[in-house]
Amino acid sequence: MSESEKQTALVPTQSIALTKPGAKSLIARGHVDLRNNEEAEAWLKKGLDFCKNKQYEEAFARFGRGIQLNPNHPELQYWIGELFFDGLGVDRDCLHAAFWYRKAAEQEHSKAQLSLGLMYAGGQGVPQDYTQATFWYCKSAEQGFSDAQLNLGVMYYSGQGVPQDYTQAAFWFRKSAEQGNSQAQSNLGVMYYSGQGVPEDYTQAEFWYRKSAEQGDSSAQLNLGVMYYSGQGVPQDYTQAAFWYRKAAEQGNSDAQYNLGMMYQRGQGVPEDYTQASSWFRKATEQGDPAP
Repeated sequence: MSESEKQTALVPTQSIALTKPGAKSLIARGHVDLRNNEEAEAWLKKGLDFCKNKQYEEAFARFGRGIQLNPNHPELQYWIGELFFDGLGVDRDCLHAAFWYRKAAEQEHSKAQLSLGLMYAGGQGVPQDYTQATFWYCKSAEQGFSDAQLNLGVMYYSGQGVPQDYTQAAFWFRKSAEQGNSQAQSNLGVMYYSGQGVPEDYTQAEFWYRKSAEQGDSSAQLNLGVMYYSGQGVPQDYTQAAFWYRKAAEQGNSDAQYNLGMMYQRGQGVPEDYTQASSWFRKATEQGDPAP
């Protein structure tokens, strides 16, 4: 190769692709799409700020501006669905909520998938369909969303939309419980207590009940009280039983109110006090529990 040929070879040639008809317009459109997406993100942020301040009409307007710029933005689709579902800043409309949730859910938005599943489970904006509810719960659960994992566990436990399967129920409850979901922790405690889907194990039941009870779940507080009362998984301790019954009773749990009344009547873990016993029995019966 001559010296002149080497110098020529070093000169960059224009890309053939850029000389094809429409190539420049594709690049320009790409720049427009990028700018539109950035502006849509900005409208999303403004809308969320208005939501925090409970200025929902303003939020809805901002989300609408954003979706005009990027109709396929899943987070905007989800939030528009949320406002339609709750009737915030716009008339409540479950049909529109389901429409927007579906758009986001089909783009793998985990919260939208859960929300769409809830709408199928409740027959809101769509026909009630437990199979579809389970389908969308599963989509969300597989992405690690703890509320969807909890709901999927419930579907397996009750046999709605899927064949009843306690092993699968326990599997999904555990996934959710390990992320700190208090209801899943309580449910997993129940499964260990009763030996459903897992071996019966009072120690494990107490462990998960306590995790949930310490987060304020009244069912778990009641069940932890029962374990202390009977000495299952823990040493029998009436004082601790009364402590956890009270925690649940003060949240309106009628079973706990009844049990706490019995503790006062018998003087177990608390001083014998018929006035307190009567008070807690009354609270329980007002919710439908029979008097002792």
